[in-house]
Amino acid sequence: MVRTIKRFDHKYYGKNKYERKTLTKHGREIVKPIERDDFEEMVRLCLVKRDKAKSESAYYRWYRNYVILMVGVNTGNRITTILEQIPRDYAGGKYTVTEHKTRKRQQFTLNDKVYQIIKKYIDTFDIGLNEFMFQTSRSNHLPMTRENCWKFIKQLAREARIEYPVGCHSLRKSYGRWKWDETHDLLLVQSLLMHNSAEETMKYICLEANEVDEARSQIAYITKYE
Repeated sequence: MVRTIKRFDHKYYGKNKYERKTLTKHGREIVKPIERDDFEEMVRLCLVKRDKAKSESAYYRWYRNYVILMVGVNTGNRITTILEQIPRDYAGGKYTVTEHKTRKRQQFTLNDKVYQIIKKYIDTFDIGLNEFMFQTSRSNHLPMTRENCWKFIKQLAREARIEYPVGCHSLRKSYGRWKWDETHDLLLVQSLLMHNSAEETMKYICLEANEVDEARSQIAYITKYE
């Protein structure tokens, strides 16, 4: 019999599971966005572990971990929200979730390449529409914990020889930082992260003043007339 756990069920997740780990700073304020090349290496290592797995359970774990990485950097959701997701949240490529922490609603169409990665994972393991997508194992159907997610991300970061602080929240920070790097549009990134201020977004994606100055120095809107 499959045990059913209601999403946002604090009886399972625990009252203090996501409280501050230090007296002064929360983990999301300490960890950094992942550099693109470093993330590519983390994904490569994850897929190598999946493809070399000697058991079905290990294959599932590393496939699951790979999809968590992809969902994290392509939706910008906090890890607590990702770990509660079910296939119904992605039905037809229409992404619909409620953030665990803020209760803010997200509804948008996923990029088809991202959707196909998620759909293939769901189909491979025949995950039901209302099952948790990221389970501890396929035998107990319980949702993966944040702590276990942190462990595999730290393992991959260590094996990729990443020297700056990386954790679960690095996925969300990378989502915002990479969009800034592509567009230099702070208001767009603020909107994507659903922040209340641009200042909050700048701190969140570790945007330094000298980087803004550098972006300004590259502006040259020159016409053909002199």
